[in-house]
Amino acid sequence: MKILAIFLVVSLSATDINKIARINKAKRAGQEAYKNGNMEAAISSFRLLTDSLGVDEDPVLLNLANAYFQQKDTTNAAEYYARVLTSEDGDLRSLAYQQMGVINQQQNKLENALSDFKNALKSNPQNADARYNYELLKKTMKEQEEQQKDENKDDDIKPSEYAKKLKAQADQLVAQNMFDKASSLMQKGLQEDKTVAAYNAFISKLNDVVESKQ
Repeated sequence: MKILAIFLVVSLSATDINKIARINKAKRAGQEAYKNGNMEAAISSFRLLTDSLGVDEDPVLLNLANAYFQQKDTTNAAEYYARVLTSEDGDLRSLAYQQMGVINQQQNKLENALSDFKNALKSNPQNADARYNYELLKKTMKEQEEQQKDENKDDDIKPSEYAKKLKAQADQLVAQNMFDKASSLMQKGLQEDKTVAAYNAFISKLNDVVESKQ
């Protein structure tokens, strides 16, 4: 996540030269601290700009949000990202939406995250990171939906007594970390009794564990 270079345009009506100097100094200090990985100092400088010097510029707000995000302070990060969502600058607006999407995804608010990534792309179609996040999350949500459908189908299957006993044996093998034997047992049971499919979700997890160990 890059720090944004901030430039101050001084109008002819500017009268407080001292204040302008303080603003420029704080911007430079915040940018330098961010580049050096000193997020506490960066936050301090950017908060000086927003809280004491009355700076309400989108690049400053985005930099402050990024610094909070790097500190894993998603509450404050989201607050300042939200203030950039109405920016007239499409690139800045896109970056803010992208990061809001990341935060929502981390908090498992997947629908909100997908919407944020979509808005990031609307604001700037060239935002490659937002496009990647959008496509990946969309794929993940589709896979989760299909898995949920499969699990719901499994719930409709009533396991026979044989299937229940087989599952109990597999649970004992799992408790002994014998995942491969538990998987083989359940796979063999599927061939002998269709109602073993009631435990398809369990079988799928077993297969994932076995494959990860190969």
